[in-house]
Amino acid sequence: MSEHHKSAENSASAIAEYYNNNTRLFLGLGGSGDVAAIHRAIWAPGVTDKAHAFNYLNVCVANALQPCLLLTDCNQPQLLDLGCGVGGTSTWLAQALGVKVTGITISSEQQKLATERATRLGLESQVGFLQGDFAAMPDLDASDAAFAIESFVHASNAGDFFSMAARCVKPGGRLVICDDFLSPQINAREKARADAWIRRFQRGWHLNNLVTADQAVAAASQQGFDLLESHDLSAHTRSFHPMLLLLVSQLTRIPLPWSYWNNLAGGTALQICLRRSWTQYRVLVWQRRQ
Repeated sequence: MSEHHKSAENSASAIAEYYNNNTRLFLGLGGSGDVAAIHRAIWAPGVTDKAHAFNYLNVCVANALQPCLLLTDCNQPQLLDLGCGVGGTSTWLAQALGVKVTGITISSEQQKLATERATRLGLESQVGFLQGDFAAMPDLDASDAAFAIESFVHASNAGDFFSMAARCVKPGGRLVICDDFLSPQINAREKARADAWIRRFQRGWHLNNLVTADQAVAAASQQGFDLLESHDLSAHTRSFHPMLLLLVSQLTRIPLPWSYWNNLAGGTALQICLRRSWTQYRVLVWQRRQ
């Protein structure tokens, strides 16, 4: 994302307020249920119900991290959840892999809900959640691996994110990002229209760091991360029916003073961007050099 697209609305305090105001609505309206996901549902081949669709990214992260976890000399490897939401993925991984997980969220509301979830599941000794900003991370020991699900886009820029990740992940450890990226090429005839919808997506969801996957890979390499895998899951996301999408995208042009209204405007803009192949939803896996 270029500097002139950034604004005060994308400050850390504004992003925290966005999640503080919207998280309970995300959970109530998103339909993830006991999975406690506020990330995308992925309807890949073989996925037949909502719980499986919301758990799909959890399984992707687990599969990507397991090879390096098997090589650690620690009985209970430590993972770092960068942008943990309400702890759905952290608690799932703790149960599925028997690991310890520290989750970081910028939102005090999410930190509270995540902690309550860990306690309810009896995972207090295995999973912990801290409130923090990527630009001012808590002082933590390096983890065996880290992952960021739909939080990379909130970082101030890709270089700073991977610099932070390099401090947080041990050499040989892995890093997984599941997030939205700009398409590498947008038809010149569509560029002005695409830019307008992309800006609307960025404003509605408070994004600072919407780059192409290649740009992310280059920034990661400069900080010592080598790309292992890259998967485009765009075709497995779902959107509103085209007529409903058109209606909602037009209605949300009306400037209403509701935080969730802005989120809906950003979300419908994203659906249009994905349909037009102006953005992509990808899973990228890196390993930190030894």
